[in-house]
Amino acid sequence: MRRGSRARPADESGVKVDARSERWREHRKKVRSEIVDAAYRAIDRQGPEVSLREIAEEAGTAKPKIYRHFTDKSDLFQAIGQRMRDMLWSAIFPSIDISTDPAHTIIRRAVEQYVRLVDEHPNVVRFLMQGRFAEQSESTIRAVNEGRDITLAMADMFSNELREMELDGAAFELAAFATFGAAASATDWWLGSNHETPRRLPTERFVDYLTTIMMGSINGTCEVLGIRIDPDLPLHEGVTRRDKVA
Repeated sequence: MRRGSRARPADESGVKVDARSERWREHRKKVRSEIVDAAYRAIDRQGPEVSLREIAEEAGTAKPKIYRHFTDKSDLFQAIGQRMRDMLWSAIFPSIDISTDPAHTIIRRAVEQYVRLVDEHPNVVRFLMQGRFAEQSESTIRAVNEGRDITLAMADMFSNELREMELDGAAFELAAFATFGAAASATDWWLGSNHETPRRLPTERFVDYLTTIMMGSINGTCEVLGIRIDPDLPLHEGVTRRDKVA
């Protein structure tokens, strides 16, 4: 080694890492996260019509700096959708235990966390669903897919829990897409078009109705699969094939 030179640290794969590049990468991640936080605050306060200038002001920066960390408005929009997805998943996951909780309990708790998040950030949900930036048409679909990932993950958990029954995984995926579509439409209806629109139902009743809709989708999928799920028993105990049900 030449005098005065320093060996670069290696990552787990043995590849040498440039420490300055790594620090810069972490800095960019931190700034991106702070801008997304600011976007959340601005949308929460000002509504889905918020402009990029207003988001920059909330972040304490200028519009050009935002473009140093996001390729365009669509990139920022997608990051907001990903943040909502992560918040929802981190709320749902600790509240359920798919190995011991009955199906109805799992769905009810997931719906409760979802509705709580929607109620706390209604303008962000409107922003994601309504696509207010001119460039959001394609990104709206991508952001909606971030939310759909939650229902697909739930479907995977159900499918994995019932793996020994060798059921059709595509049916669970179809149910996830149908369930997400129903939940998104119901949410749009419940929230109304703007912050002045009162909720169409009390929160608890909306949770009740949405849980019933979700269970209906699950029961319909079970009908296609030829199985029955007892909503009051853990999945591994409460699933039977219909030809075995007396």
